[in-house]
Amino acid sequence: VPQPLFAFREARTDASKQLLGLGAAEHAASVAEAFHDFRTLARISASTPPPLQLSTPAFAAFASGGAAAAPPLLAARSATAPTSAAAAAAAQAQLRRRLLQQYVPEGRGAPPAAPPLYAGEYEREAGFGAELLQAYVEQGPNGCAAIFRASVADDCPALEDELAEFLQRHPRLSWIKHVHDAALAPSDASAAASLTGAARALYGWGLAAGGDGGVLDRKVMLSLGKLCHHAAFLRDAPPHSDDDVAAGPAPTAPPVPGVLLAVDASEREEWRAVGVAAADDEHYLLRMQEKLPWLCKAGGAAAPAEALLESLLATAASPALCAERHVSQEEVLKLSLDVAHKSAWRLGDSARGRAARSERLVRVLAAAANADGQAWLHLSSRLRSISETGLRKALLEGGTAEHAAGDPRPLLLWSLLAWEADKRAGGGGGSREASPRPVLRGSRCVWKRGGRLFTAAIWCEQVVSLHGPLLGELLAALGRVDDTALRSTLQRAQTEAEAAAAEAREGGGEAAPLAEESGEWMVVEA
Repeated sequence: VPQPLFAFREARTDASKQLLGLGAAEHAASVAEAFHDFRTLARISASTPPPLQLSTPAFAAFASGGAAAAPPLLAARSATAPTSAAAAAAAQAQLRRRLLQQYVPEGRGAPPAAPPLYAGEYEREAGFGAELLQAYVEQGPNGCAAIFRASVADDCPALEDELAEFLQRHPRLSWIKHVHDAALAPSDASAAASLTGAARALYGWGLAAGGDGGVLDRKVMLSLGKLCHHAAFLRDAPPHSDDDVAAGPAPTAPPVPGVLLAVDASEREEWRAVGVAAADDEHYLLRMQEKLPWLCKAGGAAAPAEALLESLLATAASPALCAERHVSQEEVLKLSLDVAHKSAWRLGDSARGRAARSERLVRVLAAAANADGQAWLHLSSRLRSISETGLRKALLEGGTAEHAAGDPRPLLLWSLLAWEADKRAGGGGGSREASPRPVLRGSRCVWKRGGRLFTAAIWCEQVVSLHGPLLGELLAALGRVDDTALRSTLQRAQTEAEAAAAEAREGGGEAAPLAEESGEWMVVEA
């Protein structure tokens, strides 16, 4: 803003403020209108309750646009000013109605009725309509309620378009308006459309990539969004009888179209359709940050998926950092896979999106393989002489006798492969929509007493397997594309992981944990 224009704005606002302090509301409003100080006019028009100084005959004349002269500024005002709250409210409503009709243009793109004071004024400054809506918001709940009252729009039908744009920029208000409209809707279809609009607004805020939204705030917005999403579907869905349930799964809510969100690590934004499953995935990532605050951005703001993945992999690469944060490398790497799976829906199904999904998975697998790099190389050097039983024992005990003696834990990459194989054996693989029912293990995150995380078996669209192109990408990331012995070792490790998962399922129970832990358990449902 040029300095002369800034000084002009400050001076006109200060003049009106001083006049209001003297109780000269009509003079303050007159000065504000003469110099297009729409912010001051909006505050006078929206103040709740209206100041009693608005109840003077002089102000009533000004509010109506009449020619009645205001009393001298320094006259004894208390002797002539009545104290009628009703008169003040009536004068305020009359002023608001006149200003809306005079300064809010009829039709989108139409010029304001009043000529600008300087070139480009209406491009540089907000008009009276926008300032009025902002003044209501600044008053808190009472002011926000005034926005939803029909009387505000009834004063000026042309304000409807501006109100719609304003609410789109304020999803915390717009969803309430949509729910209010749904409650008064004349038909189920109309109510469903309003509830879908509420879900769209809530998803748009809860799934935003940038900004300072806290973890708890976004969790609440996503939960409300899912509630409105389900309500919209149920309001307009055909009846579903017991016979329909017996014949197959009940239909699910279709995605909500038109949600603006970031789709990749560069925070490129696109309009997308968002389903309940996608909201569940994002809710999981927020819950992860709630349980592990060191994953959040500065100030407790929610971090995007790429930042989560970087933080988790940096932690996994440092045993000292794992100890400081009271997590094991295995736990952190499993959470890294969770992030890769749960954020995959944002990347889309284009070639670029598929490549980005694979790249994230490979980064996690490579981090796990590098943590036990020498053990994998030693194991691959003697692969031909190892039986299936011996191979599984080596995978579970760290690959070598020396490794097992110092750190008797499974190889980290094997742990991830076995964990993914167990999810596939329990959930049937594929998409959630294709499965007849969700599996309990696929929708929970298990946390140990004392705040430490143990395992987090989750449902995902894509299950990691090295029987496919992912193996070549992993070897490339490790710099061993031509290492046929390591390739064969990883393929056999994948086969052993799948066999272990199948054996556990055939035994009638869940796969045993890959590490023994004691203590009580708390299940946090998705």
